[in-house]
Amino acid sequence: MVAPLTSDSVIQIAKDCGADLAGIAGAATLNAFPPDPRWPQTPERMSPDAKSVIVLVLRVPVASFRTREPEPYQMMNMMINRRLDKIARRVSEQLEKRGYFGLVMNNNSTDWELKSGTYGHLSLRHLAVEAGLGTLGLGVNFMCVEYGPRVNLAVVVTDAELEPGEPMIEQLCVGEGCSRCLYACPTDSVLHFHIDKRQCSIEAQTTGFYGAADLFHKFVEADEGTREKILNSKDHLHYWQGLTRVWGCFGTCPRCTAVCPVGDDYHEFLAEPQKEIPETTPERIAKGQAYKAARKQGDEVPGLSDWNVRWVGPGGYTGKAAKAQRKKYKAEQST
Repeated sequence: MVAPLTSDSVIQIAKDCGADLAGIAGAATLNAFPPDPRWPQTPERMSPDAKSVIVLVLRVPVASFRTREPEPYQMMNMMINRRLDKIARRVSEQLEKRGYFGLVMNNNSTDWELKSGTYGHLSLRHLAVEAGLGTLGLGVNFMCVEYGPRVNLAVVVTDAELEPGEPMIEQLCVGEGCSRCLYACPTDSVLHFHIDKRQCSIEAQTTGFYGAADLFHKFVEADEGTREKILNSKDHLHYWQGLTRVWGCFGTCPRCTAVCPVGDDYHEFLAEPQKEIPETTPERIAKGQAYKAARKQGDEVPGLSDWNVRWVGPGGYTGKAAKAQRKKYKAEQST
C-alpha cells in the first residue's frame, strides 16, 4: 500500500537527509510556465508521470567568500554539490520506501539542445522560486531570505502529488538602488534582471566547455612551437584538473554572491569585509543608475516583462521579508 505523503513530511525528510532548506514545486505549473518557452526546461520532458519537484537548498559557508584566492571557493562549491547529490539520493530512497519514485536531477547537468550551452534539463533557480523559497536577483541569481544567493540547489522529481509552496510576491533583491552585484562583476555581465551568461562564464567557468574548446582550437591551428607552449602552459594544467576533478568547471567566481546584502549570513560575517567593492567604476555606477531610471519610468525591461517578473517578485522590493527574517534571526540568537 502506498504510504500517504504531505508536503510538510517530505520537507522534513529532506531536512533530515541534510538539506538546510527544502520546498515543493508543482510539475503542472512548471510545465505551464517554463523560464524560456523557446527552450522549455520542464518536468514533463523528464517523465510524463512527474507530479511534483522537491527543491533542496544547501548553504555555502561564509568563509568561502572571505578568501583572496578562488581555490578555496572552488573546492567548497564542489563539496557542496557532491553533498547535495547525496542528499537528493537519500530523499529518493525515502520516497521509494513509501511507494513513490524520486528522480534525482544532477545539479550541474547540461542539455546541449537547450541554447547549445550549460543549461540543465531543469532550471533549478526557477524551481526554487516556484517552491516559495526565494526570488531571483538583478543578475538572476536565486536568493533566499536566510542566506541570500550563497546557496546551491538540487531537485528530485517525483510522482507523489504534493501541495506546492506559494511563490513569494515580494522581490527579495534590493535591485537597481543597490546594484552591488553589477559593480562587483569582473566581466561586467550583470544586466537588468538578466545576465550575459557567455560573458559570465569567462570567470565563473574558467575551465568550462567554451574555454576548453577555445584552447583545443588554438592547439589545432598552432605551429609546433606554439603547441609545445600550450601543452606546458598553466591553462592546459587547469583544463586537465577540470577533466579529472571538475576543478574550475563551475563556480569559480563568487563576487556577485559575496557582495549581496541579502541574508543573515551577510550581516553576520560579510558586511564589513565586503563593504568596499574595488571593481566599481563610474561606468558601472552609471549603468546601475540607468537601470533604476528605466524602472522608475516604467520602460520596457525584458527581465521584468509580464512573464519574467513572476520569478523576480511582482510586488517589487519593500524590505518587509528581510526585516522579518532579521527579527527572527536575532530572536533565535538570543535564546
